Amino acid sequence: MSGVTELAGNVIVENGKVLLLYREDECWWEVPGGKVEDEESPTEAAVREAGEELGVEVALEKPFFSGEFQHDGELFLWHGYLSKIKSGEPEIKEEKFSEMEWIDSSKLEDIELAPNLEMILPALRKLLK
Repeated sequence: MSGVTELAGNVIVENGKVLLLYREDECWWEVPGGKVEDEESPTEAAVREAGEELGVEVALEKPFFSGEFQHDGELFLWHGYLSKIKSGEPEIKEEKFSEMEWIDSSKLEDIELAPNLEMILPALRKLLK
């Protein structure tokens, strides 16, 4: 896909809360995930990124959302998957993140979310009820 950066991420929900990571350089909360590498599928990228960012192995349950968004003049295609932690305890493994928190739907209004999460906020709220 020329001119589009493809991303994949994990929407990990447990006990009515979603696992989010805070990125100080962007001043927002996001789900674990990142760029889909060459010769890699979005599902492979989501699993790899969870390992790199949280040190956990995830099982992708089903696609949650795929869609485009723009940020700083760049076009992104984001694939979000409902995921469960298969093994390991999540902990921050990359310096770009300063915090990790399980967030419930009432707190979603009080925090700055990444653009890909802003566009799915209504669906995310329903998921956390």
